[in-house]
Amino acid sequence: MNFPLNKKIIMWILSSVLFMEMMDSTIINTAIPEIAKSFQTYPINLKLAVTSYLISLAIFIPISGWAADTYGTKTVFSTAIIIFTISSIFCGFSNSLIELSIFRALQGFGGAMMTPVARLIMVRVFPPSELVKATMYIFLPALLGPVLGPLIGGLITTYTNWRWIFFINIPIGLCALFFTQKYIENEIAEHKIKADIIGFLLIGTSLSCLALAIESIGESFIPSYILKIISSIGIITFIMFIFHAIQYKENSILNLQLFKYRTFKIGVIGNCIAYISTGGVAFLLPLMFQIQFGMTPLKSGLLISPMAIGAMVMRGISSQFIKKFGFKKVIFFAPFGIFLSLLSIGFITRESSYIYIIICCFFLGFFNILLMSSNGPMIYVDIPKNKSANATSLDITIRQFSAGLSVGIVSFLLITFLDHLKTTINSEEGIKSFHYTFFILSGIILLQIIASFGLKKNDGEEASRGAS
Repeated sequence: MNFPLNKKIIMWILSSVLFMEMMDSTIINTAIPEIAKSFQTYPINLKLAVTSYLISLAIFIPISGWAADTYGTKTVFSTAIIIFTISSIFCGFSNSLIELSIFRALQGFGGAMMTPVARLIMVRVFPPSELVKATMYIFLPALLGPVLGPLIGGLITTYTNWRWIFFINIPIGLCALFFTQKYIENEIAEHKIKADIIGFLLIGTSLSCLALAIESIGESFIPSYILKIISSIGIITFIMFIFHAIQYKENSILNLQLFKYRTFKIGVIGNCIAYISTGGVAFLLPLMFQIQFGMTPLKSGLLISPMAIGAMVMRGISSQFIKKFGFKKVIFFAPFGIFLSLLSIGFITRESSYIYIIICCFFLGFFNILLMSSNGPMIYVDIPKNKSANATSLDITIRQFSAGLSVGIVSFLLITFLDHLKTTINSEEGIKSFHYTFFILSGIILLQIIASFGLKKNDGEEASRGAS
């Protein structure tokens, strides 16, 4: 299928922006030890810079569709690119953990507007007859972002300065902005939906407070009485949001009525478990490789990248597994692959061969995507088409929050084990803390097996027949 020049340029714009956002979610991980040295802080404290980005995504993604419909796709998309690019510059010039975390949160806000609106532009520009091919051209290059992120981050940190991991977004952002202004139309919805401002403020406050409280467990930079107040606010606003969502039903910013659909509920719970179990691994491994084993950021990035490669390989064949075995069997057995992979990573030592590490990381990414490729469609199999947008917002919000939560959990576990062993993160005895943390994560994923018991044998049968 040959696309006209303007559509090819639009595909390049969307792909480059998605690539930038996806790369940015992983590029910081291999630079964490060096950034910690620069800020003269404990490496684990850098979790705040990682989670502030993910939590910001979770908070603002639900309003992206409303913003695009109200102000126009081009306006929102362009503004998001500007915010993402400018915040990247500020991240690069940050001189403290607090500054970096604030600007990473601003980046998350830009990313929350950028990625969903890019998908919306794609759906509106390309008719159904062109959409499948266009999706392949747009998302295949973008999927290289998580693969190249650790490599580029390691390369930059090893041979230049960690600040350049943020500055490389500048040329991509400027080029994308220029071509967006020239080739993308500003489409505004004819029938605008009223924004659920109260719901947004409640869930935004709740997620922010709960995330900050969880991130601060075991830390001393926030007094305990203030932490209790923050936790209380988070819990109270969450309860208030539930009552608000029940009252507003489909008009709520997050439609909790969707949990009445059994397959949706099981799929979302499964994704939540998977993200909590594996979301913090990309944060944990660079710390172990660089601080414990003394590897360079580049070597650390090279050893982590097989995780993303395994994910890409499985993404290409996951539909065949689902078609052959069905959703229930895949969702039941895939967690065992993740369990064994995490367990194997928990036995990595300074003497472990690179081949062993690469195999462990590859299969973790491989089985993780197999599980998520099953949980993902399962979420939507029984959802009416007119509620699919609400389901997407709720699903993505929970996934992003779970990923941020995972970083907080692995940090808490690591600190707890270090205190229990009365050792430090860079001591020879400290490797045990990493091992124990990975063992706990491997146990968490087994909860997914229990969740799968709620599925029926023929759940998703029509979707599995359509997989190809």
